Amino acid sequence: MNKTRLRRNSLALLFIIIGGIIVLLSQWYYEVNKYHDIEDINSFRWQQNMNEEEFAKLEEGMSYIEVVKVAKGEGKRVKEGIYMWDDELLMTQSYEVHFLDGKLKEKKVIEKRGYSTR
Repeated sequence: MNKTRLRRNSLALLFIIIGGIIVLLSQWYYEVNKYHDIEDINSFRWQQNMNEEEFAKLEEGMSYIEVVKVAKGEGKRVKEGIYMWDDELLMTQSYEVHFLDGKLKEKKVIEKRGYSTR
């Protein structure tokens, strides 16, 4: 009887461990691929940049993932909590978004200078 109980407890523990590993792996997979899934919606790389309409939709208090969903692509990390998206159409401006404690705090349009040597 003790062998049966030990075997049953061992199997239960094994199922709990396997279940925990599956949960951890699925969480890791989600974290690694959540931005790629958003970006895969776009057919062209330039569509992963932001445009003026999307920039206007950004509101204070949004999380980074919410901003990525609006822009349909990840921003370039400039510094801790500061991300930048190039404009889809204009090569002369970018959009800078500041996050504080994981929430959108400030957004601004950055005018770029040209790189022409003419």
